[in-house]
Amino acid sequence: MARYLISFESGATDLPGEDLPEVARAVESVRQEARDAGAFVFAGELDHDVKPVVIAIDGMITDGPYPESKELLGGVTIVEGPDRETGLEWGARVAAGCRTPQKVRAFRRGGGEPARYLISFDNGDMDFPTTEDWVAVGETSHAAIQDCMDAGVYVFSGGLNYEPQDDSTPAWVGAVTGDGTVADGPRPKTRKPLAGFTVITAPSHEAALEWAAKFAVAGRRAQDVRMFMYDPMVE
Repeated sequence: MARYLISFESGATDLPGEDLPEVARAVESVRQEARDAGAFVFAGELDHDVKPVVIAIDGMITDGPYPESKELLGGVTIVEGPDRETGLEWGARVAAGCRTPQKVRAFRRGGGEPARYLISFDNGDMDFPTTEDWVAVGETSHAAIQDCMDAGVYVFSGGLNYEPQDDSTPAWVGAVTGDGTVADGPRPKTRKPLAGFTVITAPSHEAALEWAAKFAVAGRRAQDVRMFMYDPMVE
Protein backbone atom coordinates (compact mmCIF):
# COMPACT_ATOMS: atom_id res chain seq x y z
CA MET A 1 0.00 0.00 0.00
CA ALA A 2 1.37 3.40 -0.97
CA ARG A 3 0.67 6.69 0.79
CA TYR A 4 -0.82 9.62 -1.09
CA LEU A 5 -1.15 13.33 -0.35
CA ILE A 6 -4.51 14.80 -1.40
CA SER A 7 -4.12 18.56 -1.06
CA PHE A 8 -5.65 21.89 -2.00
CA GLU A 9 -4.22 25.38 -2.26
CA SER A 10 -5.28 28.54 -0.47
CA GLY A 11 -8.07 30.17 -2.46
CA ALA A 12 -9.02 26.91 -4.19
CA THR A 13 -12.64 27.65 -3.34
CA ASP A 14 -14.64 30.74 -2.52
CA LEU A 15 -17.85 29.71 -0.79
CA PRO A 16 -20.45 31.89 0.91
CA GLY A 17 -20.31 31.66 4.69
CA GLU A 18 -23.67 29.94 4.96
CA ASP A 19 -22.35 27.00 2.90
CA LEU A 20 -19.28 26.33 5.06
CA PRO A 21 -20.98 24.19 7.75
CA GLU A 22 -22.50 21.92 5.11
CA VAL A 23 -19.15 21.59 3.32
CA ALA A 24 -17.36 20.83 6.60
CA ARG A 25 -19.86 18.06 7.36
CA ALA A 26 -19.46 16.62 3.87
CA VAL A 27 -15.67 16.57 4.13
CA GLU A 28 -15.77 14.96 7.57
CA SER A 29 -18.15 12.32 6.19
CA VAL A 30 -15.58 11.37 3.53
CA ARG A 31 -12.81 11.32 6.14
CA GLN A 32 -14.91 8.96 8.26
CA GLU A 33 -15.47 6.78 5.20
CA ALA A 34 -11.70 6.65 4.72
CA ARG A 35 -11.24 5.75 8.41
CA ASP A 36 -13.81 2.96 8.12
CA ALA A 37 -12.01 1.66 5.02
CA GLY A 38 -8.63 1.71 6.81
CA ALA A 39 -7.27 4.24 4.31
CA PHE A 40 -7.07 7.33 6.52
CA VAL A 41 -3.70 8.52 7.89
CA PHE A 42 -3.98 12.25 8.68
CA ALA A 43 -5.90 15.36 7.72
CA GLY A 44 -5.78 19.02 8.61
CA GLU A 45 -6.17 22.57 7.40
CA LEU A 46 -3.53 25.22 7.97
CA ASP A 47 -4.32 28.27 10.07
CA HIS A 48 -3.37 31.25 7.94
CA ASP A 49 -4.10 33.61 10.81
CA VAL A 50 -0.90 32.31 12.43
CA LYS A 51 2.20 33.81 10.84
CA PRO A 52 4.39 31.18 9.09
CA VAL A 53 8.14 31.22 9.53
CA VAL A 54 11.15 29.87 7.65
CA ILE A 55 13.93 28.16 9.61
CA ALA A 56 17.40 27.97 8.07
CA ILE A 57 19.68 24.99 8.56
CA ASP A 58 21.58 26.94 11.23
CA GLY A 59 18.36 27.47 13.18
CA MET A 60 17.86 31.13 12.24
CA ILE A 61 14.14 32.01 12.16
CA THR A 62 12.82 34.40 9.53
CA ASP A 63 9.39 35.94 10.16
CA GLY A 64 7.43 37.79 7.58
CA PRO A 65 4.93 37.17 4.79
CA TYR A 66 4.50 33.67 3.44
CA PRO A 67 7.15 32.98 0.78
CA GLU A 68 5.53 31.98 -2.50
CA SER A 69 6.20 28.33 -3.36
CA LYS A 70 8.44 28.13 -6.38
CA GLU A 71 7.99 24.37 -6.77
CA LEU A 72 5.69 21.60 -5.68
CA LEU A 73 5.79 20.50 -2.05
CA GLY A 74 8.79 18.23 -1.52
CA GLY A 75 8.29 16.69 1.90
CA VAL A 76 6.57 17.14 5.24
CA THR A 77 6.91 16.42 8.94
CA ILE A 78 3.98 16.96 11.30
CA VAL A 79 4.55 17.40 15.03
CA GLU A 80 2.28 18.32 17.93
CA GLY A 81 2.89 20.00 21.25
CA PRO A 82 1.66 22.58 23.74
CA ASP A 83 2.82 25.75 22.02
CA ARG A 84 4.43 27.50 19.04
CA GLU A 85 7.90 27.10 20.49
CA THR A 86 7.50 23.33 20.13
CA GLY A 87 6.89 23.68 16.39
CA LEU A 88 9.86 26.01 15.98
CA GLU A 89 12.20 23.79 18.00
CA TRP A 90 11.42 20.72 15.93
CA GLY A 91 11.45 22.75 12.73
CA ALA A 92 15.03 23.72 13.53
CA ARG A 93 15.97 20.10 14.22
CA VAL A 94 14.43 18.88 10.98
CA ALA A 95 16.11 21.69 9.01
CA ALA A 96 19.49 20.74 10.46
CA GLY A 97 18.90 17.04 9.83
CA CYS A 98 17.74 17.55 6.24
CA ARG A 99 20.28 20.33 5.61
CA THR A 100 17.35 22.14 3.99
CA PRO A 101 15.43 25.24 5.18
CA GLN A 102 11.95 24.43 6.46
CA LYS A 103 8.68 26.36 6.54
CA VAL A 104 6.73 25.98 9.78
CA ARG A 105 2.96 26.54 9.76
CA ALA A 106 0.23 25.88 12.32
CA PHE A 107 -2.84 23.73 11.72
CA ARG A 108 -6.28 24.89 12.74
CA ARG A 109 -7.28 23.31 16.05
CA GLY A 110 -10.49 22.55 17.89
CA GLY A 111 -11.14 22.82 21.60
CA GLY A 112 -8.84 20.62 23.65
CA GLU A 113 -6.71 19.56 20.65
CA PRO A 114 -2.92 19.88 20.86
CA ALA A 115 -1.21 22.40 18.62
CA ARG A 116 0.01 20.76 15.41
CA TYR A 117 2.60 22.14 13.02
CA LEU A 118 3.53 21.41 9.43
CA ILE A 119 7.30 21.47 8.85
CA SER A 120 7.88 21.37 5.09
CA PHE A 121 10.19 22.12 2.20
CA ASP A 122 9.59 22.61 -1.52
CA ASN A 123 10.58 20.15 -4.18
CA GLY A 124 14.01 21.16 -5.45
CA ASP A 125 15.15 22.70 -2.15
CA MET A 126 16.88 19.48 -1.09
CA ASP A 127 19.63 19.29 -3.70
CA PHE A 128 22.98 17.66 -2.96
CA PRO A 129 25.75 16.98 -5.48
CA THR A 130 26.99 13.51 -4.52
CA THR A 131 25.66 10.13 -3.48
CA GLU A 132 27.66 10.42 -0.26
CA ASP A 133 25.84 13.66 0.57
CA TRP A 134 22.46 12.02 0.06
CA VAL A 135 23.41 9.06 2.25
CA ALA A 136 24.61 11.36 5.03
CA VAL A 137 21.49 13.52 4.83
CA GLY A 138 19.30 10.42 4.92
CA GLU A 139 20.95 9.39 8.17
CA THR A 140 20.71 12.82 9.82
CA SER A 141 17.12 13.44 8.71
CA HIS A 142 16.07 10.00 9.96
CA ALA A 143 17.80 10.76 13.25
CA ALA A 144 15.74 13.97 13.57
CA ILE A 145 12.52 12.03 12.93
CA GLN A 146 13.55 9.40 15.47
CA ASP A 147 14.08 12.20 18.00
CA CYS A 148 10.51 13.37 17.28
CA MET A 149 9.21 9.86 17.87
CA ASP A 150 11.19 9.44 21.08
CA ALA A 151 9.89 12.78 22.38
CA GLY A 152 6.27 11.78 21.69
CA VAL A 153 5.60 14.73 19.37
CA TYR A 154 5.68 12.83 16.06
CA VAL A 155 2.51 12.63 13.96
CA PHE A 156 3.62 11.97 10.36
CA SER A 157 6.46 12.50 7.91
CA GLY A 158 7.23 11.70 4.31
CA GLY A 159 8.89 12.86 1.12
CA LEU A 160 6.87 13.20 -2.07
CA ASN A 161 7.82 10.92 -4.94
CA TYR A 162 8.46 12.76 -8.19
CA GLU A 163 10.46 10.04 -9.94
CA PRO A 164 8.46 8.10 -12.56
CA GLN A 165 8.24 4.38 -11.85
CA ASP A 166 8.30 3.71 -15.61
CA ASP A 167 7.78 5.56 -18.86
CA SER A 168 3.99 5.48 -18.48
CA THR A 169 3.81 6.75 -14.89
CA PRO A 170 3.89 10.52 -14.35
CA ALA A 171 5.95 12.02 -11.55
CA TRP A 172 2.74 13.36 -10.01
CA VAL A 173 -0.43 11.30 -9.74
CA GLY A 174 -3.14 13.67 -10.84
CA ALA A 175 -5.31 16.72 -10.33
CA VAL A 176 -9.04 16.50 -9.63
CA THR A 177 -11.45 19.38 -10.24
CA GLY A 178 -14.16 20.40 -7.80
CA ASP A 179 -16.74 18.24 -9.57
CA GLY A 180 -14.56 15.13 -9.23
CA THR A 181 -13.22 15.08 -12.80
CA VAL A 182 -9.58 14.08 -13.23
CA ALA A 183 -7.77 16.83 -15.12
CA ASP A 184 -5.51 15.99 -18.05
CA GLY A 185 -2.09 17.39 -18.79
CA PRO A 186 0.99 18.09 -16.64
CA ARG A 187 0.44 19.39 -13.14
CA PRO A 188 0.94 23.19 -13.02
CA LYS A 189 3.41 24.58 -10.51
CA THR A 190 2.00 25.74 -7.20
CA ARG A 191 1.24 29.45 -7.19
CA LYS A 192 -0.42 29.80 -3.78
CA PRO A 193 0.31 28.54 -0.25
CA LEU A 194 -0.87 25.10 0.74
CA ALA A 195 -4.18 25.33 2.60
CA GLY A 196 -4.88 21.79 3.77
CA PHE A 197 -4.57 18.12 2.96
CA THR A 198 -5.48 14.53 3.71
CA VAL A 199 -3.00 11.65 3.72
CA ILE A 200 -4.37 8.23 2.79
CA THR A 201 -3.09 4.76 1.98
CA ALA A 202 -4.24 3.20 -1.28
CA PRO A 203 -3.29 0.16 -3.37
CA SER A 204 -2.99 2.10 -6.64
CA HIS A 205 -2.99 5.52 -8.28
CA GLU A 206 -6.55 4.86 -9.46
CA ALA A 207 -7.76 4.21 -5.92
CA ALA A 208 -6.04 7.40 -4.71
CA LEU A 209 -7.77 9.41 -7.44
CA GLU A 210 -11.13 7.94 -6.41
CA TRP A 211 -10.61 9.20 -2.86
CA ALA A 212 -9.45 12.57 -4.18
CA ALA A 213 -12.61 12.86 -6.25
CA LYS A 214 -14.70 12.27 -3.12
CA PHE A 215 -12.81 14.98 -1.22
CA ALA A 216 -13.03 17.37 -4.18
CA VAL A 217 -16.80 16.98 -4.44
CA ALA A 218 -17.34 17.17 -0.66
CA GLY A 219 -15.08 20.20 -0.24
CA ARG A 220 -16.16 21.84 -3.51
CA ARG A 221 -12.52 22.55 -4.36
CA ALA A 222 -9.88 21.11 -6.64
CA GLN A 223 -7.42 18.61 -5.19
CA ASP A 224 -3.91 17.56 -6.20
CA VAL A 225 -2.76 13.97 -5.66
CA ARG A 226 0.87 12.99 -5.13
CA MET A 227 2.51 9.82 -3.90
CA PHE A 228 4.96 9.59 -1.00
CA MET A 229 8.24 7.74 -1.40
CA TYR A 230 8.45 4.47 0.47
CA ASP A 231 10.48 4.89 3.65
CA PRO A 232 10.78 1.82 5.90
CA MET A 233 11.47 4.01 8.92
CA VAL A 234 8.11 5.76 8.85
CA GLU A 235 5.90 3.21 7.13
